[in-house]
Amino acid sequence: MGPQVSFPISGAKKTLLVPGYIDRDGDPEYFTKSDWAAQGLTWDKFRDRANQNAAQKQFRAELVRDEHKVVQYASITSEDPLTATMVLSPDFLRKFKDIFGPTILVALPNRFTVFVFPALASSYKDYSNIVIGAYQDSTYPVSLEVFQISQAGIRAIGTFEPD
Repeated sequence: MGPQVSFPISGAKKTLLVPGYIDRDGDPEYFTKSDWAAQGLTWDKFRDRANQNAAQKQFRAELVRDEHKVVQYASITSEDPLTATMVLSPDFLRKFKDIFGPTILVALPNRFTVFVFPALASSYKDYSNIVIGAYQDSTYPVSLEVFQISQAGIRAIGTFEPD
């Protein structure tokens, strides 16, 4: 059974954007069609509000380096159930621009984890087992698709698959 309100991601085969909110217990809830309509929401209005919320979130990225001290990827983990949504904020790309350049690749294996890879000369596929493990071990998996984020927005470019 799919979500009542969802929006496609360019190029994605299995992943959708599903708007929601945090309930009184601190758990994510997704809009029903009637709630969405009653609040007069559109994707653009919702995205603007969500971007404001995401911009206020603080996170610490662990930079993973190879034997030559070159950053291979960044790993972000948090107890916040909206951790994966931070990639949709325009501020997210800006925070990694100096490290990875103007275009990045991200993996969102579960609600609480984000992996960030450089788009150029990336070896992101070398880390498939880590991403797949984080997806399979989670009660709240998100996606095994790989997303490219640039000034143009977000789009899916592939899928992590076991070696």
